[in-house]
Amino acid sequence: MPEEPEPPGPDPDRSSQPATPAAPPPFIGRSWPGGLAESGRKHLPEALRLPLFRRYLAGFGPLSLGTWMQLVALGYLTLQVTGSVAAVGLVGAADGIPAVVLSIPAGAVGDRFPRRLVLVVATSALGLTSLGLALAAGTSRASLPVLIGAAICFGAADAFNAPSRQALVADLVPREQLLGAATLTSSVGSAARIVGPAIAGLLLGTLGAASCFLAMAASVVPLLLVLSRGHWPAAKSSTTELSALRRMLEGLSWCRGDPLIRSVLLGTLILGLFGIGYMPYLPVFAKDQLHGGGQVLGLMYSVGGIGALAGGLALSLVSGRLRRDRLLLGAAPLYAMSLFGLTRAPTLWLAVPCLAGISLGFMAANTAMLTTLQAAAPEMMRARVLALYSLAYAGGGPVGTLLYAGLSRVVPLFSAIAGGALVVGMVLLWTATRPALRSLG
Repeated sequence: MPEEPEPPGPDPDRSSQPATPAAPPPFIGRSWPGGLAESGRKHLPEALRLPLFRRYLAGFGPLSLGTWMQLVALGYLTLQVTGSVAAVGLVGAADGIPAVVLSIPAGAVGDRFPRRLVLVVATSALGLTSLGLALAAGTSRASLPVLIGAAICFGAADAFNAPSRQALVADLVPREQLLGAATLTSSVGSAARIVGPAIAGLLLGTLGAASCFLAMAASVVPLLLVLSRGHWPAAKSSTTELSALRRMLEGLSWCRGDPLIRSVLLGTLILGLFGIGYMPYLPVFAKDQLHGGGQVLGLMYSVGGIGALAGGLALSLVSGRLRRDRLLLGAAPLYAMSLFGLTRAPTLWLAVPCLAGISLGFMAANTAMLTTLQAAAPEMMRARVLALYSLAYAGGGPVGTLLYAGLSRVVPLFSAIAGGALVVGMVLLWTATRPALRSLG
């Protein structure tokens, strides 16, 4: 066996020359005192070191905040104008229907045209609709047909916004950093979910609904400014010669033929059906099982937002060491046991940790499946795949609500939801154990 050569000694000609100083670490932000800056940089998600993603996140935050304010104000104004709970439901359905009808065409558009351009048009439509609704509310012309029309415009714009926005994030961020980027985006959305309704409540009580719609219109400006500057990546497309219908069929055929995409979309659909479909029944749970009113219901929603925010921030710090299959493997039992426990919780103090577990489990499972689709889908097919992901939630939630309503005629409502929780857990565990997901990492 040959002997290893000895390491070379110092070069006598260079021993007196000063060593070249090492390059300083890349600048991320303002320096913090002492070693805190280095420690903070070390633990920051790597996605935050990407300038374009930081700019996207800075534009997405205000828009998410404005969206929650608009959602609260739209329901409030509908009830104020009509005095009818059924009208509130009708306006809510008008907002959701376009997402079901337009998701697949919106995915084809996101793969055919530059995603930045699609986002500019869709975001501008959101802002103009909010501006028109603010004018109608301020001049006392917000009739039910006007509110329904505005809700349809909101839903249609968001149907085109969602797949292109999620595909753009995957265009900006390398595959190994998608988990960190998704958890950061989820954290921003969770913070908006907590803060937005609170601000909307203050504005509704002082300035009226028109102020909330004006705030929504203003919230689109930061994202439009971000998208108007810099060199944003343009997705490659090999289907420019195909008709819109052929592009949609091509996307559906590709998803059906890919085992990993197929299994993840199935998991997303089941999570949408049974894991989102129960949410409209939270007021029933607060009243019948916890014997509380609006304050208890508000606390339940707030706990959910806080749990999602805390979980998102925690996961973003360790995202570089997480695998998608393991994240989903842990999220499945957490979500299922938490939702099952909520249906059996007799007091608010037992319901609170279950609500936090539901939010954390949902956020983790959703992040694992979303980033799997972003990483596994080819760039030229990404928006169409993510459109099916959006459709699974947009269509699955309302269908799941109706399914629970039907089951409640046979078994108690909360027993049906408990059974749905177990179904979600089993399907997510099955998805997490797919060999293709384990190989993706």
